[in-house]
Order: sequence, then C-alpha cells, then structure tokens
Amino acid sequence: MANPGPDIASGRLSPDEYAANFGDVEPPLDAKRAFIESSRCYFCYDAPCIEACPTGIDIPGFIRKIATGNVKGAAITILEENIFGGACARVCPTEVLCEQACVRNHAEDKPVDIGALQRHATDHLFARGEQPFRREASTGRRIAVVGGGPAGLACAHRLAMLGHAVTVHEAREKLGGLN
Repeated sequence: MANPGPDIASGRLSPDEYAANFGDVEPPLDAKRAFIESSRCYFCYDAPCIEACPTGIDIPGFIRKIATGNVKGAAITILEENIFGGACARVCPTEVLCEQACVRNHAEDKPVDIGALQRHATDHLFARGEQPFRREASTGRRIAVVGGGPAGLACAHRLAMLGHAVTVHEAREKLGGLN
C-alpha cells in the first residue's frame, strides 16, 4: 500500500477557527503605547541589548526613532540588519536575548518591550505597502544560493540589492525552511 503522505490540506479551518488557533499571543502596540514604551529606553551607548541580538540590530537606534515619531525609519533600521525583522518580531525569544540584557532589569526588573516595539515599527511599514530597498544597477554577475531557508533568502535579498542576478535552489517544493 502506498503512503498517502502527510495529513496536510489547506482550507481545513474556517477563518474564525484559524484566528482563534493562530492569533497573536499579545496584541500589537498602538502608537501611544509604542511612544510610552520607547520613552523607557535609556538609549545606551554601549548597549548590551545589541550584543544579545543574534542579528545585531541597532536596538537603541530604532527605538529612538519610534520615540521621535520616525516609525518608518525605525523599520528601515531593523530591516537593514535583518530582512526578516517583521517575522522575528513575532517569534524571536526576546525575553532571553535582548530584553534579558536590557539595563532596565537592574533598576526595576522590567525591560523595555523590544520585541513589541520591533513589531510596531515593521507592521507600520508593511501596512503601507512601502518597499524601502532598491536594487542597484545590474553587475552582470549571476549567483546561485543553495538553500531557501531564512539565511539563504536573506543572502539572496542582499545580493539582489547589490545588483546581482540571483537564483535560489531549494530541495523542497516551497522556500522558507522551517518557517
């Protein structure tokens, strides 16, 4: 007997069931709450939160932009370092990375909510459908990226921005890796 394959099919859940089962654990910050939360940051010069961030995002820099009303600029700061900044804002374990390193923990045991601020900034940009990056003029070079997971896709994005023609090779049917 042939293996029927995994029990995966689209459309098995209604939109309401999907929202209930896969909705956000925490609601997004509104503009007022984002301003208040961003105002809690000390904007450390030698920020330990940056050291704790696996992607090296300038956390105090993007938070300062939110505090001054430049939410689009905050999103660009995030996406320049991590093109998947919007997804990471939702799934990154900030409580054990950047937020655990936040100096606010020493004074009041409550770090700045960095993950929520990152989500606020990236959602703001995505909601407007703006594309902050432009492709450079063609270099004439063709580059193959092996692996269509997050690292391969981020690499392909950066190479394309530099003007190279990029082809992503992935063994699976869809790109995205574990995502």
